[in-house]
Amino acid sequence: MSASDLTSAGGGHSTSRIAALKRYCAHALDGVNLHFIIQRLIGRATCRLEEGAFISHTARIRNASGDSSQIVIGAHSHVRGELMIYAHGGRISIGEWCYVGVGTRIWSGASIDIGNRVLISHSVNMFDNLTHPISASERHAHHRRISRTGHPNDVFLDDKPIRIGDDAWIGACAIITRGITVAQGGIVAAGAVVTKDVPPYSIVAGNPAVVVRELAPDER
Repeated sequence: MSASDLTSAGGGHSTSRIAALKRYCAHALDGVNLHFIIQRLIGRATCRLEEGAFISHTARIRNASGDSSQIVIGAHSHVRGELMIYAHGGRISIGEWCYVGVGTRIWSGASIDIGNRVLISHSVNMFDNLTHPISASERHAHHRRISRTGHPNDVFLDDKPIRIGDDAWIGACAIITRGITVAQGGIVAAGAVVTKDVPPYSIVAGNPAVVVRELAPDER
C-alpha cells in the first residue's frame, strides 16, 4: 500500500481510510532503524536488501567483514533480530518471505543459509561457531581484543556451516548449534537445543532435541 492509496478519494469510506493510514504510519515508524542508518552514513558494511525486504527498528546488522554482500535478506523477508558476521569470516543468506523475530541472534563465522518461507521466532540463538575459544587463556585474550579493537580476523572458533531448509519453523528460545541442518519443513519446538540434524517434515523438541513425530502428508 502506498501513501497515495490512503489519500485518494473514496466512496465515503473515511473510517477505513483512517484505519489504513494508521497501519501505514505504524509500519513506516517501525522501519526507522537509526542504528542501520548510522552504520550506512559512516560507511560501515551492513547488508543487501532484496525487493520488499524489511528490517524493523529492533533489528541489528553487525558486519565485521567490511562487505555488505555477505549478509543478504531476501525479497519480502522481515527481520527484527540481530544478524552478525565475524571479521575472520562468515556469511548469512536469508531467502524470500522469511521472518526473524525480536531478540533472535544469528551469528556466523562460516555460513548460515536460510531457505524460503522460514519462520524464526523470537529469542532464538543460531551460532555456526563456538563464539569464543575453548581455552580459558585464549578466551580471555579474545575478549580483550574484542573490547579494545573489535573482532579479530585471525581467531579459530571451529566454525561449521548451518543450513535451514525451505518452510522450516524454529520456535521461540530454541538454540541451533554449529554444523546443523534443519531439513525442508522441519519444525523445532520452543526451547529446544538442536545438536543433531532435523529430518524433513519432522518435529523435534527437548534438550538435546529429539524427533517427536513426523508430519502427516496433509500437514506438509
